[in-house]
Amino acid sequence: MGLFDAALAGDDAVVVAARWDTAGLRARAENGDLPPMLRGLVRAAPRRSAASPATPAAASGPEPGERLALMGEADARAHLTHLVRSHVATVLAHPGPEAVDVDRAFNELGFDSLTAVELRNRLNADTGLHLPATVVFDHPTVTSLTEYLFTALAPDAPSPEDALRAAVDQAEAALSAANGEGDAVRRQLVAILQSALSRIGETGAAAAVTAGNGGGAAEEIVSASDEEIFALIDNRAMTSPPRTSMEGLDHGE
Repeated sequence: MGLFDAALAGDDAVVVAARWDTAGLRARAENGDLPPMLRGLVRAAPRRSAASPATPAAASGPEPGERLALMGEADARAHLTHLVRSHVATVLAHPGPEAVDVDRAFNELGFDSLTAVELRNRLNADTGLHLPATVVFDHPTVTSLTEYLFTALAPDAPSPEDALRAAVDQAEAALSAANGEGDAVRRQLVAILQSALSRIGETGAAAAVTAGNGGGAAEEIVSASDEEIFALIDNRAMTSPPRTSMEGLDHGE
C-alpha cells in the first residue's frame, strides 16, 4: 500500500495492472453510456434505431439541403444546432443534447482525435456532406460548426430572373384560385405589371436588377400568401390614377 500511495502522489503516469469487468463494460457500450476513454477496451455492436440517419427510411427521404430549403432560416439553424448537439451528446455519452454547451470548445467538452472523427462520421451520414477529419477542430464549438454546416447545406439564393419567374408563377396560381373574381383581378394585375415595366424602362432599373440591386419586389411576392397578394393588388388598384385602369381601353382611348 505504501508503494501505491507513493505512485498516486507522483507526477508521472504509471501502468497499473487491473482486472476489468469486460461483460459490464460491453453492456454499457451497447447502451451507449460507456465513457469515451474506456471504449477501446471492448467491442460492441453498433446500435441501430428508426431515427438513425443510416437507416433505409432516412436515406429514401429528401436530401438534407432540400429539407432545409423547406424551413425558414431560423428553423434551419435551430434544426442543425439540435443535430450537432445530439451527436455530440451521443459521442461523449451525455444524457441528452441539452447537456451540451453550444459555446464551449469541443476539446474542453472532452473531444480527442478519435471522438472528433466519430462526430465527423455521424455528421457525414446525417447531412450527406464529406466533411474533413479536422472539421471539429477547425470549427471548435457547436455554434461555429452549426454555422459551417448551414453555409454548406443552405440552397443558393435564386437569381433575380428566377425570383421574378417564381413570383409570376405564384401570381398565376393565385389567380387560378380566385373563385369568380379571376378576370377582374387579372385586369388589375396586368395594369400593375404594365406600370412596373414602364417605370423600369424609364429609370434604368433593369440595369440595377442585372447588377444585383433588384429583385426585392419579386422576393416579396414569392414569400407572400395568397391573401397578401390580393391585398397588394387591391391597394394598388385603389391608389393608381384612373388612367392606369383598363376602362379607357374598352372605350377606345
